[in-house]
Amino acid sequence: MEVTMKRNSVGVVLTALLISTQLNAQSTAPKQERLVFQNEYVRVYEVTLNPGDKLTPHESGNRLIYSFNAYTLRYHWDNRISDEKRKAGDIHYHPSGVHAEENAGKQKATFLIVERSSTPLPVVELAGHDMAKMSPSNTRVLFDREMAKVFEVSLPPRDAVAMHLGLNRLVYALSAYDLAIQTPDGKEARETGKKGSMEWHPAGLHGVRNRSDSFARLLVFAFKR
Repeated sequence: MEVTMKRNSVGVVLTALLISTQLNAQSTAPKQERLVFQNEYVRVYEVTLNPGDKLTPHESGNRLIYSFNAYTLRYHWDNRISDEKRKAGDIHYHPSGVHAEENAGKQKATFLIVERSSTPLPVVELAGHDMAKMSPSNTRVLFDREMAKVFEVSLPPRDAVAMHLGLNRLVYALSAYDLAIQTPDGKEARETGKKGSMEWHPAGLHGVRNRSDSFARLLVFAFKR
């Protein structure tokens, strides 16, 4: 009897360790997902899937996905399977959970994942209009839901975005840029970046001016929570 109980206890421990190992493996980013930015609020991955590539089940948090090109992905969610066709410039939201996916099309799939962590954002105590309301000629809203509002900014040479309220946000460069950032007190700071670079900015009132002779194209992931 005692021997049997000991064997059963060992079996329970081994089973628990196996389950723990599987869950940890699911929480690890697949090799096709390259971590390119991380702070306490977000993790950003660049993903490339060749036709036929499959990702094993893994766990992700609430996330926004921006498509760099047209592709078709097949997602596996618990007992559900869904095909999602995307075109360049699409952005969509996926809730947290364990999932798997595969490139079900004939084209390489390249996309950006911006995953929100569980850390609460700093409280925003300022008020003001966003950039799309202040400068609709060069800013458009790609996405607007409870989690975040995403803007695409396309600034011609020497053009500007008027003074506006920016939430706690991640700025992703779709092109190289050379900007002047203006604050309400009249001060101005220079900010430069190359295509694919990222910056995190706390909430604040500011204006933006393109200092260069080239178009500056940016994605702004403005987080509400």
